[in-house]
Amino acid sequence: MREIPQSFTLPDYSKSVVNLSNWVLANFGFEPIHASLDLPTGFKRVALVVIDALGAMSLERMLSRVSFKHIKEYETITSVFPSTTASALTSIYTGSLPAEHGMLGYILFLKEYGFLTNMIDLSPFGYERDLLRDRMEFSLPVKTIFQRLEGVESFVISPARYSGSGLAKMLHAGAKQIGFTSVGDFVLKIKRVLNSCEKCFILAYIPNVDSVGHRESMAAYLNEAIMILKQLDALLLRDVPRDAAIVITADHGMIRTPKEKEIWWDTSSEVMRYLEMPPGGERRMMHLYSRKADELLEFLESTYGDKGVFLKREEAAMLFGGMHDRIGDVVLVALEDYSFNFRYRFKEDSLKGMHGGLSRQEMLVPMIFIGGGVNG
Repeated sequence: MREIPQSFTLPDYSKSVVNLSNWVLANFGFEPIHASLDLPTGFKRVALVVIDALGAMSLERMLSRVSFKHIKEYETITSVFPSTTASALTSIYTGSLPAEHGMLGYILFLKEYGFLTNMIDLSPFGYERDLLRDRMEFSLPVKTIFQRLEGVESFVISPARYSGSGLAKMLHAGAKQIGFTSVGDFVLKIKRVLNSCEKCFILAYIPNVDSVGHRESMAAYLNEAIMILKQLDALLLRDVPRDAAIVITADHGMIRTPKEKEIWWDTSSEVMRYLEMPPGGERRMMHLYSRKADELLEFLESTYGDKGVFLKREEAAMLFGGMHDRIGDVVLVALEDYSFNFRYRFKEDSLKGMHGGLSRQEMLVPMIFIGGGVNG
């Protein structure tokens, strides 16, 4: 068994975004499928606000610079592995572990179809979005939390441009979809639904911080998050109904990744001598598909041993919450602020911020709980 570096923050599947979603089930009197976070219950109305890529360490920096009226403190929970949107959002929307729902990264080899798949677009490279959902009936093997909340009116508030996509159809099953077009519109729609329903669950998702963090400076990333939190603080949190709870969290955090620490591969790279196909996963973690796992490990450890950790499938399984046949034969996890990048279409470029790995910046997310006063 290869040793996991102490610098890594492992997913804690007793105190993670998975367990936060299971608290939602427990709050409404349903049996959780995994352990629930230890939070008050008995609220008739719950809004779970997910700010994509808002890491706990970044929030700490914001709280030292900006004063909020209602956002004063938070608890820290972990994301899942990999710490990326396709995996973590699916865990939040279903309350299940990555090994249970099978969304194990941004890019995956799906054996049942025989090709590498973009799990956000639900299509192989070069094909139209949602090919798997529309023509091949791809679906999740688990229920969404909305489908489990029988008798509770459920809503998803997410960008209007996502409405109708295959991923949205899967993750939003059992909920009414409401689109928004701006940060102000996002906050006002949460407030309007929360104040008008009698017994409801709202999952509100905003991707802006993640989008800015990938492409822009750290200052721009922090400013985007501060702007969203200020509007939530001023408009949503100031008068929470007594029978309501509002929880703010994130799917994962983000780490700054300097250009000089990027490793770039393509189909002509030496690593391809050991691979059956291009890698899956992310830039901070990869699924490597090989029939020569031992030789591949030897090559990686001798060539990139100071830049990454390399685990056999059996060794990596616990990170996903269990074994799954979509886990690569070898799983690569980047060390420090290194990144491993593959030119699938030779259109890929550098990103200033990334996620998917096991650093504190990526794995630790905040959980801000604002209850209107009802405790179960």
